[in-house]
Amino acid sequence: MISLDVKSERALRSQDKLAIDQLHDLFLEAAETERKLPGVIRKQKMVHWPEYVKEWSAYGYSSFETPRLKASPEQITRLDKAITMGLSMDEADRRLIWAVAHSAAFRDRGAKWTKIAKILGLNDPRIVKRRYQDALVRLYYKL
Repeated sequence: MISLDVKSERALRSQDKLAIDQLHDLFLEAAETERKLPGVIRKQKMVHWPEYVKEWSAYGYSSFETPRLKASPEQITRLDKAITMGLSMDEADRRLIWAVAHSAAFRDRGAKWTKIAKILGLNDPRIVKRRYQDALVRLYYKL
């Protein structure tokens, strides 16, 4: 999970100019935060009793569902900041940055450059990575 360092936090609060690597971290965290938000359509349940096993010998053999993580208010504020920054870019750069951020969300290995290259119709994932870095540089100079 991506979390911004102290220097990035101060820069966001004081409206200072973020460095390019801090912009990268901001968009990655924003993609993770967006995935943590609840779905658009929520199922309403008037009463909900948790499922429980009826026999003592059945414990430990049932499937386990992982709980969904929730976004903190600070993460939502940074998500809003990233969306606002994204609106100042042109559409191609914005789509590329969000595609890279969402492909890298909750992954230790980073973005799926090959998959993004196939979606964009390119042969080489290095082209996508270079375009992504160029888009971050253009955003840096716009801010």
